[in-house]
Amino acid sequence: MDLRNGCRAEHGPLELRIQTTDSLNGFMVYVEDPRLEDPRVYEESVQSTLDSAKDHLILKAGEYLDSHQEAGQYNTEWRCS
Repeated sequence: MDLRNGCRAEHGPLELRIQTTDSLNGFMVYVEDPRLEDPRVYEESVQSTLDSAKDHLILKAGEYLDSHQEAGQYNTEWRCS
């Protein structure tokens, strides 16, 4: 896949984003909770494959939801461009 911009997905009430960076296999990953005034709850620069970055974000989103007693089984469908 030729990824130019990044990927987005909904994970329950959260929004997950992956943005490409200039470094090889580098991504900025974000978990956002749009219900909050400052929605960004997690942000990190990672060096990995795209699939690993997706898995990492789903894990972080799950940890965030667990900490707020909102855990559940969510279907996460990625849209990438």
